[in-house]
Amino acid sequence: MNPYTIQRARSKVDLAELEGPQRPSPIAGMHNMPLPAFAQQPLAATRSMNINAAAAALKISRASFEKLIACGMVPTPIDADLIGLLASRPRLVVTAGELTVLRTAARSAAHESDRDWIGFDVGFSVVDMTAAALRWWRCDPDRVLDNELFAVTVATIPVAVYAVTALEDTIQEPGEAETRHRFAGDLLARWGEPVAQGIAPRLKERVEQMMSSRISVSSGGPIGYLNAE
Repeated sequence: MNPYTIQRARSKVDLAELEGPQRPSPIAGMHNMPLPAFAQQPLAATRSMNINAAAAALKISRASFEKLIACGMVPTPIDADLIGLLASRPRLVVTAGELTVLRTAARSAAHESDRDWIGFDVGFSVVDMTAAALRWWRCDPDRVLDNELFAVTVATIPVAVYAVTALEDTIQEPGEAETRHRFAGDLLARWGEPVAQGIAPRLKERVEQMMSSRISVSSGGPIGYLNAE
């Protein structure tokens, strides 16, 4: 045998003797001890509150708060942490321009041939929500079109934002002096979901701010306008 080969073999034997027994590799599926077991983490206790206390925290009437429950926005028992998050939202303030705001309530039957519901519910499809939100309103249609952004709220909490794109129809109900209007629009955001993908950059930041705020307007009807203060 080549003397160089013999020397290499002796070196390998000497190294093995120095290192001692080799630890089995875990990759080979061999373990020296079982994996650790962990205790279950206790669930955090949910703090609940009654309707009157929750309404007071949001500074709205009991009747207004009951709309949030009826819409499915506030489950029962009422989670105090959720109410705290809603109460901590800032009021939306317009510094220039104007925002159209629809103040709505929990869903109810529309009794109309072209839609099933009016109002709002967290379970609405986009079709049902749009049909309920964008028709038939006594308002200034040119003003709504000019404002473009159209917020839908329940008890000051935004539940949807639309970009109004067109006036679709106008009707005159028997016995009513004012006409009612139906609009077309794109849904940009809704309660419990992220802002729509592909939204125009000029709208995205505004919509995100609207959906994380509370919106209050004074109006004699469901449609109101938030103006610069």
